Amino acid sequence: MGANRSTLLRRNLLRFGLYGTRVVGRYWGEEFPFYYVSEYQKSGGTWLGGMIADALQIPFPQHIMLPMACTCVVHNHWRFDPKLRRVFYLYRDGRDVMTSLYFHRMRDIREARDAGQTTAMDRAYTQILGADYDLDDSRGNMDRFIEHELEHPVGTRAPWHVHVNEWAFDRPHVVTVSYEELKADAAAALCRILPLHTGQPLDPDTARATAEKFTFSRQTGRKAGTEDRGSFRRKGVTGDWINHFDRAAAQRFEAACGETLRRLGYVADASWVDAVD
Repeated sequence: MGANRSTLLRRNLLRFGLYGTRVVGRYWGEEFPFYYVSEYQKSGGTWLGGMIADALQIPFPQHIMLPMACTCVVHNHWRFDPKLRRVFYLYRDGRDVMTSLYFHRMRDIREARDAGQTTAMDRAYTQILGADYDLDDSRGNMDRFIEHELEHPVGTRAPWHVHVNEWAFDRPHVVTVSYEELKADAAAALCRILPLHTGQPLDPDTARATAEKFTFSRQTGRKAGTEDRGSFRRKGVTGDWINHFDRAAAQRFEAACGETLRRLGYVADASWVDAVD
């Protein structure tokens, strides 16, 4: 009981801290200023936030329990807010987002079960997947997982396609960058995006040093592509969704999110579904 109360208190403090920081940012954020990294969950925001903070030599508080009132990077999953300035919006192929979210949710469930607890998320998946569902059966579960995630997004308050469409297209004060661009050349991406909000060019040597410090291998001790399903940084690659989507999952995601995939340039048309077994 004590552990549950402690967890609830910490969760409420985190909510208070982030909510308070958002209020401060809406009205006084330029006084410090805040730099926002906004994303849909599991798009790489912690990675980008760390690199921006390192390159600019400013704090990156990741567990905010009190409203911030200093220059820092504020990582969030908020809905679009026109009052926020200096926003970097990070997006990622939504199929990879769903895959990463699946393993993120299952990791949390496994940890809770190991501690003798049953979470609300576990109960929800029991209802949609069956009492004996296999946490590791990503292909068997992905279709229903996507259905539930799109209808009941947790922590973001909007499904992936709605969140992306709110932020990623022609918004003032918002600089967009993709996870895939960062994976291809993080240093070049930093040199492109940071001056758009700082007004100053980023030294290429600083960008390269920052990018190297935050590579997947430096952060995890594993090569990108080496999977650890118990880690927050599970695999660190693009295109992994193909290993976990079956045809039903592809059809479901295309029906809800296909147009957004096309707007972002990930697919040309709906024919990608036909290539999924």
